[in-house]
Amino acid sequence: MAQTENKLRIPETLRKVKNIVGIFSAKGGVGKSAISLQIALALKDKGLKVGLVDADIYGPSQPVMLNSVAGELKLTQDKIIEPLMKEGIKFISMGLISNEKMPVIWRGPMVSGAVMQLLSQTEWGELDYLIVDTPPGTGDVQLTLLQRIPLTSSIVVTTPQKVAISDCKKGIEMINKLNLPISGLIENMSWFQPDESDKKYYLFGRDGGKELSQEYSLDLLAQLPLVELTDDENIQNNPTLKKEFVNISDKLTESIKNLKEKKSAGIPQINIIQ
Repeated sequence: MAQTENKLRIPETLRKVKNIVGIFSAKGGVGKSAISLQIALALKDKGLKVGLVDADIYGPSQPVMLNSVAGELKLTQDKIIEPLMKEGIKFISMGLISNEKMPVIWRGPMVSGAVMQLLSQTEWGELDYLIVDTPPGTGDVQLTLLQRIPLTSSIVVTTPQKVAISDCKKGIEMINKLNLPISGLIENMSWFQPDESDKKYYLFGRDGGKELSQEYSLDLLAQLPLVELTDDENIQNNPTLKKEFVNISDKLTESIKNLKEKKSAGIPQINIIQ
């Protein structure tokens, strides 16, 4: 069931995209969407051309974080979607198509088809990176993305809790079985440290993601703290988190560079499950 690049039929709209990175989490509520956006913005700040796909059909979060509303999208004469340009990145989401108050009540195959349409019927143009914010879980949509989209690599997001770690293992196993490279793991909500205090409070357990990365021989890209944001502050201008995402983007670009060098040298990429 291994994924091989020569079996993938790459959509025409993705042919000018150099790297496609899937951000996965098998558990909802771990902060994957916020992390996806911040990685995209950090890559953009490097001077790279970046796109972002919100592939969570049931619960799209990116329109809220990017201050976008349904109805902003435009179609070309060829019925191709023109992505929005927000914060310097190209962006598409089901939340830009459906009414924000109306739930999407679709079965699995319809959702998978909608995700493929968002990816393949959007005019991305030339991009250095396309970040795919995937829905949580290990179901039809995730399998479709892994098997039908030429993902360059992936990042797994979790929190330290035992329940999140348990689900995250299932996600890693799924990615490994399809032979997709994993550039690393991000542990979110690792601790809370009040202002003007040296004490860290491990609200959701300690080092669960770190231990998981060691178990699967994955790079631990970051342990991100919980931070209190003021009304006029967001993640992008919080100095602690901004520095973390600069480091994450550095590690991601280096990982993909190494993957491509190994691929060109004919070295197979296999994630070993211990």
